[in-house]
Amino acid sequence: MSSTTHNISLSKDPTGVPSVHLSYECVLRERGRESASYLYEIACSITYPMTSTYLSVRVTGENTYRNAAAREVPFTRHEAGATTYVELLEAERLEVRIVEQDGTYCKALYAAHGQELREQYARGVVSTILRIDAAPDTGRDE
Repeated sequence: MSSTTHNISLSKDPTGVPSVHLSYECVLRERGRESASYLYEIACSITYPMTSTYLSVRVTGENTYRNAAAREVPFTRHEAGATTYVELLEAERLEVRIVEQDGTYCKALYAAHGQELREQYARGVVSTILRIDAAPDTGRDE
């Protein structure tokens, strides 16, 4: 399989709508008797208005927030927004929330399930998800 380079602009959408760009790879962690366990390695780029007062990126459990305590994901701010790297396990969710100065907020919620990362919910956010397939082992010994 050939490797493809994708250029995704990190500049803010001209309409002023925040955006979330996710690139991920699904890696087999362990194979059990009845099922396999996967790890989702995700690179996340978030663009949003610099007037926003709060940005939150966190991982939660599958069904409700009561299943397990949410864990905050650290991120790096830059002039176009923020970036981070996060690992999800099967059935975990990634939540990105941006709060404006006037108290309004937008958010996007993504779920890891069945070797796919899917958008579950998005309000006020444009998002893209790109799956990166691992390079196959060519078996060349040089």
